[in-house]
Amino acid sequence: MRIKMYPAQNGDAFLLSTNRTNILIDGGYPSTFNSYIHKDLKELAARNACLNLVIITHIDADHIGGIIRLLASNGDSNVKNIISIEDVWHNSLRSLTSVNQTALPPEDLEVIDAIIKRGHPKEFSSLPGFNEISARQGSTLATLIKAGGYVWNRTDGTQSICTDSVQLKQFQDGLVRVLTPSRARLNSLIKSWQQDLRRYGFTGPVGTNQAIDDAFELNFEHSNKMKAKGEILISAGCNKSLEEIYKPDDSPTNASSIATIIELDGIRLLMLADALAEDILMEVQRLKSQGEVMMFDAIKISHHGSNYNTSPELLSVIDAPRYFISSDGSKHNHPDIELLRAIVDREASFTRTLYFNYSTPESREIRDFQATTGATFIVEENATGWIEITKEQSC
Repeated sequence: MRIKMYPAQNGDAFLLSTNRTNILIDGGYPSTFNSYIHKDLKELAARNACLNLVIITHIDADHIGGIIRLLASNGDSNVKNIISIEDVWHNSLRSLTSVNQTALPPEDLEVIDAIIKRGHPKEFSSLPGFNEISARQGSTLATLIKAGGYVWNRTDGTQSICTDSVQLKQFQDGLVRVLTPSRARLNSLIKSWQQDLRRYGFTGPVGTNQAIDDAFELNFEHSNKMKAKGEILISAGCNKSLEEIYKPDDSPTNASSIATIIELDGIRLLMLADALAEDILMEVQRLKSQGEVMMFDAIKISHHGSNYNTSPELLSVIDAPRYFISSDGSKHNHPDIELLRAIVDREASFTRTLYFNYSTPESREIRDFQATTGATFIVEENATGWIEITKEQSC
């Protein structure tokens, strides 16, 4: 398997590729797609390959911008300008509530219209290649997926990707297994949306149609710019342990993240998106009790290496010789040094490699850290090229 972690600024974008399967997980910002992802997808298409699956883990500007740019550029349901896509996983409002085409009263339409007019956050509009796309032209994921005629959450987007609905996708050489979210977490996201709507003065039923789907996504793109309650900056010089400072993330959008175990050609990856540690821990403990091994070939750390999305308890259950940390440090000072220390300072019979797609103060600081357990580790910065993993390299 080959893995590419794109330079997505403070966001996420990963391409996983084997001889038979290609999976794109998130897309960073529009500039991530324009500068990096587009070229790789054109190369795949030139070899008559397709994207077997595109996973949009959750609604956050630093994860979805590049996917929006891809879908807006890829053409309609008949002609794909860049690459064919077999399936798209994305939990929009259409996936979470019953489809409702009931006409809204004028006062509620005004609320929805005001949310849509606000458009995407400035992180989108100020980046190269996105100026020609506006919310009015149908640039939300839900609208673009539907307009493109893609298979969406196995069918037409009315099913959810969660542990209580669509849980698995099989490929010729493996599978993708859903770890999170649960239906309860998705219901919490809907509750947060309802609270926002009531605060804006919306009084009607919260069903789904195209306009409301657009407003749902655009609303959370803006609300996700707010710092989560747990995001308190920790001084790198305080030398506190993860156990001392850990507290659970309370973001409803992060809690809605599609986290997965991906097994292709015998290689097992744990791709954690921005998921909550408590949710992941519950699922991996359940799998472990069924005989599943919790040693992976690689782990993509949750939420750009935040202290509040990887708990000490979770680290006591999972491990891998490779860790991917995606962040340039421009938002919330991710990754956090306390988490990096906790990852490498565990007894192991193998050497861990931490792959960073940027050089940050924390990636440079962890280079000089001396593990109290004697465990060995390697730091690879600016690791944005293809990284190959073979069975022989597994622990």
